[in-house]
Amino acid sequence: MVSFKELKARWRQFFRFSKQELYGIIGGILITGFIFSFRLWGGETFDWAVGLKNFLLTTLAAAISFFGHISCQKLYALSAGYIAEFKTWWAGLLIALVLAFVSVGHLTLVLAGTVSLVFMVKQRLGQFRYGYSVEERAITGLWGILGSLIFAALFRIGNLFWPEAVFFERGLMISLIFAICSVLPLPWLEGLNIFFGSRGIYWVSVVVVLGATLLLLWGGVWGLVFGIVMGLVIGGIAILYGSEI
Repeated sequence: MVSFKELKARWRQFFRFSKQELYGIIGGILITGFIFSFRLWGGETFDWAVGLKNFLLTTLAAAISFFGHISCQKLYALSAGYIAEFKTWWAGLLIALVLAFVSVGHLTLVLAGTVSLVFMVKQRLGQFRYGYSVEERAITGLWGILGSLIFAALFRIGNLFWPEAVFFERGLMISLIFAICSVLPLPWLEGLNIFFGSRGIYWVSVVVVLGATLLLLWGGVWGLVFGIVMGLVIGGIAILYGSEI
């Protein structure tokens, strides 16, 4: 792995979102916000004011989850000598929207898309395996999943203090389901790239996502603490492992 000064210089020079990326991300955020607020437009009767408020709060939580997920991928990719560009899976978002309507909001998915890597020639000079690495592609995908779990833990902390707050409750669910959907080995999702990049990394990501979901949803305070500690350990191992490639 390159030095911190080099990382800082790369982040300043190359960390950005293109217009095409932003259009896709914003579209995904709005659709996800609508899907996860589908059942929050009033109780017995439809209420525009309550529904709009919940939609805005859910959309804000979705924006944090989306940008957190993708930013972690972009940052790791830059450290490895790649530029990561998010590709929106519009068909997947449409499928998720249709399923939300059919299930009356009970089935909520985040089928947002994946990132593609662009090789940075100058930044890869002198590194082992100068060319494109499918294993580094797998680790880039893994960091997106870890990013979702990190923000899920942050939303869970807020949910412990404000259990009735829609923002934290929906943010937790969006982040967890984003991680779960991302690990699926389907086209346009991170799981497929991880699966073909490294079987070991793929199964580790599956176990991490399932374990984090159980701890954050049903583990209580101690489950959250244990999840954070395990997340720090796994993140440290991922950093050390990535530095050896």
